[in-house]
Amino acid sequence: MTVVHVLTGPDRGESYKLEKDNINVGRSPDNDIQLNDILVSRRHLRIGRKKKKYFVQDLKSTNGTFVAGEQIRSGIEFEVEEGVPIAIGVSVLCIGEKCSERVLAFLDTFGRSEEIGERDTAFEKEKRMRPERNIELFYNVSNVLMKSRNVDEISEKMLGYLFDLLKRIDRGAIILVDNETGNIERVIPRMREQSDATFMMYSRTVVDRVIREGKALLMPDTHLEDEADRSVSMELMKVRSVLCVPLISRSKIRGVVYLDSVKIPFGFRNEDLSLIKALSIPAAVAIEQALLHSSEEEGEIE
Repeated sequence: MTVVHVLTGPDRGESYKLEKDNINVGRSPDNDIQLNDILVSRRHLRIGRKKKKYFVQDLKSTNGTFVAGEQIRSGIEFEVEEGVPIAIGVSVLCIGEKCSERVLAFLDTFGRSEEIGERDTAFEKEKRMRPERNIELFYNVSNVLMKSRNVDEISEKMLGYLFDLLKRIDRGAIILVDNETGNIERVIPRMREQSDATFMMYSRTVVDRVIREGKALLMPDTHLEDEADRSVSMELMKVRSVLCVPLISRSKIRGVVYLDSVKIPFGFRNEDLSLIKALSIPAAVAIEQALLHSSEEEGEIE
């Protein structure tokens, strides 16, 4: 019998038999699978089975459903293969016996380094990360996102975990934007080494581009980029490698995660980009909820 596994989140490690052709997943106890994830809607997701194929349907949830990192349209059935990660809130589910193999591989790609020649020397000094470290990162970040209603705390702890995992990061920031204007309204920075140049914490050119296009950006070596894609600030900040990912919730850009490396080129690779993109999904939802909570508290005080 097919089993639905919970890989991350408060119900991590639980498994449920797919005993009917259609089951509902959500926070309410009247669902076939109840998740204790406050970022999951009361009725969030339907998992269906037709012959030997599986389908998921978002039930107009507040924070959306993501299959293999991409948000699916609400109200429309979406076919999924066994073992493909399904993210709702800070919980990751998957269907079938291939879960452990494929999802561990999915998490493992975030950290494994392969021998690709001389330009990979920056990674030889760093220990190869095991899948367990990536799962631990997801677990730690999930706990923060679940428990905190403070934007600064969420941002600072998330950056702290990333700095611990990716030793090549020299500077990082969670940058939030105004929903209406798209203007930057809040920056939560972190530096590996203290510096007097705190006024230059990130490349505005990179951040503006990611906000404008709504797509992640990876520059493994800025010296190899076209001059049009570089800026004076990147030269002044001595940025050699940069990674920037949008924080998107309910199809709106809430901000970005910005990371750079100044000491070495090829400080970031596609595996790191995949990791940050995966984490950005629940992070955007949690930050939005925290901002909403803060606004409600301010309204009560007034």
